[in-house]
Amino acid sequence: MLVPENKENSEALLELIYKKDLNKSKIILLKGENGRKLVETSLIKNNYNISIIECYKKVFKIINNHVEIKKWRSYKINTLVVTSGELLKRLNEIVDISNKQEWLFKCKIFVVGNRLSRIAQKIGWRDIIISNYANNKNLLNIIKKYN
Repeated sequence: MLVPENKENSEALLELIYKKDLNKSKIILLKGENGRKLVETSLIKNNYNISIIECYKKVFKIINNHVEIKKWRSYKINTLVVTSGELLKRLNEIVDISNKQEWLFKCKIFVVGNRLSRIAQKIGWRDIIISNYANNKNLLNIIKKYN
């Protein structure tokens, strides 16, 4: 099993695979259904012997958006931790325009990696903190540092 040391993202995993020269190895890629395709397409393009196993699926909870947003605002939430592009896009979908402008985009947002930072910025956030790691320990440390 390979786990990147410096960053926990697809780009770091690819860098590690190429560095270890695993072209003759059989690689099993565990991923979520409809997940990011970067690792898969890069390895196939470079003639790696891979098998794909889609082993989980993200299913967003059906919520009453207005009730939930009102609750979140009443809790005075001002910091968000988002670890996937899907979650960023989902937040953008469920929050109405006035709540985005008055509250959501004023929240500080912690994201994992530059790619998510670019997505968050494109959607409308300005106070974005980038973490290189998605594990709980690192996320808690970076939140303590910036909050």
